[in-house]
Amino acid sequence: MRLTLTELAVLAVCVPMIFVLVVTIISRTSRVRAETRALSRRVICRLCLHAFEADERGLVECPRCGARNERK
Repeated sequence: MRLTLTELAVLAVCVPMIFVLVVTIISRTSRVRAETRALSRRVICRLCLHAFEADERGLVECPRCGARNERK
C-alpha cells in the first residue's frame, strides 16, 4: 500500500488529535471519580464546622474539637 503525501499529512494531523482527545477524556473521568470519592468521605463537624475526611462509618471524632459526628 502506497500513501500519497496528502494521506500522510492527514494521518500526521488526525492521529495525534485523536490521541489527545482520548487522553483528555480518561483524565477528566478519573478526576471526577476522585472528587466524588473525596466528597463521599468528607464530614463537617456539627459544633466547630471543621471539614475533614473519615473512612470509617458511624460515629467519627472531629480532630479539632473532639466532638463525635455521625457519618452518613
